[in-house]
Amino acid sequence: MQAEVALRFGLIYWMEKVETYFGKTYPVPELDLSLRGKCAGQAYLQRWKLRFNLALMAENYQDFMINVVPHELAHLVAFREFGHQIKPHGREWQAVMEQVLGVPAKTTHQYDVTKTAKQDYIYHCGCPERAHGLTIRRHKKIAQGIKYLCRTCRQELVFKEKKGL
Repeated sequence: MQAEVALRFGLIYWMEKVETYFGKTYPVPELDLSLRGKCAGQAYLQRWKLRFNLALMAENYQDFMINVVPHELAHLVAFREFGHQIKPHGREWQAVMEQVLGVPAKTTHQYDVTKTAKQDYIYHCGCPERAHGLTIRRHKKIAQGIKYLCRTCRQELVFKEKKGL
């Protein structure tokens, strides 16, 4: 409950900047606090909805409020102001981030996700002494025939073991 209140206040702060810049009122986006894994936030453009990862917010509160919240809000505003043909992190989104909100237009966070992203499936590549931890989602995709390559050696990842067995 406290996290939701904090997010709402943070969102109102950023929305006031948007409304002042564009000279109009926007509806308050629906908030969903059920996001899990590595992703800090998501914007659902058509539904005017934002999802946030409470675990990452709790561990990175200040940075989350000054980077993730405006990042996701900027997606909604760019969509509303410039239409559905824009790229997710294109020049329109960047303009909303930098000119309207005054926040650097970073596309990814650098949070430690070892606690939130369960990477229980260990894969190997051609790199010596290197292991790649994958989530159940990626593991299942590989089982369906999708191939993942190591970014360093460019060799296909091969399943070795599941953690905890």
